[in-house]
Amino acid sequence: MPRGRHRPAGGTGRLSADGVADRNGRPAGGYRVAVTQTLPRQTRRVDRRLVAVALAVLAAAAVVAVWWFFVTTPAGQHVDEVAYTGSRIGRSRLSEVTQSILDVVSVPFLVLVILVTAVIAALRRQWRLAVGVGAMVAGMNLTTQLLKYQLFTRPDLGYTDGYQENTLPSGHTTVAGSVAAAALLVAPRRSRWFVALLGAAYTGGTGIATMANGWHRASDVVAAVLVVAAWALLAQAVAGPVEPLGPVGAVAGLLGVAGGLGAGVAAAAMLLTRGADVADPSRSQMLIAYGGASVGVLAVVCLATCAVLLVGTRPRR
Repeated sequence: MPRGRHRPAGGTGRLSADGVADRNGRPAGGYRVAVTQTLPRQTRRVDRRLVAVALAVLAAAAVVAVWWFFVTTPAGQHVDEVAYTGSRIGRSRLSEVTQSILDVVSVPFLVLVILVTAVIAALRRQWRLAVGVGAMVAGMNLTTQLLKYQLFTRPDLGYTDGYQENTLPSGHTTVAGSVAAAALLVAPRRSRWFVALLGAAYTGGTGIATMANGWHRASDVVAAVLVVAAWALLAQAVAGPVEPLGPVGAVAGLLGVAGGLGAGVAAAAMLLTRGADVADPSRSQMLIAYGGASVGVLAVVCLATCAVLLVGTRPRR
């Protein structure tokens, strides 16, 4: 037998990239294929964490951008105030329902949610998640309080009628969003899509209720949702993605499409009402402004939920 084809029985063949046999006589190319099949999955997993961090930074920057435009510029205060004036329409008929939604939000309710979610994670022996959920919820609500009362201010540009102090971000919306985010983090993999939908509905409903009752402007609610999104994305980056079970991808896609369409409707409403008289807008202008603002809030909720779902789910193999 020619020397170049001799294969020692003891398995001393060396692994190389040109197809030489390994110790057990298997082609090196087979080993190379296995590595090629494994590395992309690991890379994708790392990428999901990096994407989550990048989106969290983007959400945090968006909070500042929302405050800057809607609170510190004349154009932003104008469109926000017209929508706020429009929220008076039908307030007397809706107040009983919206107030019942807002009454759920309280400090004891928030503490109860933290304890329940932490216990669920601990029962699964997910100790890092048990601690992380509490830290996430606390971070969300403390951030909102710090921004509202310490860092953000509201200049008097002549558009605000009534309460002149800064009200951005919304505390009630932050509490609702933190409850939804905590539930999503500890939810079983098979029911994550359903919990995400419930959380989005609860967060969006609470935000709209604060607007309908005249407690907050649309920008306050949007900023609160973005604060929640930033912390939830960071928490998801730490927890890592899970295997996709159930229609997670379909639900995330549906939320993304709904969010994109809603953002377009909100932008159109802003353009249509940019010339309205803040002191005396017409009824149609108030309806368009308030309706567009409400749709815009729901759009941001959908997009934030979509982002958390996507970065928290591994790609299907």
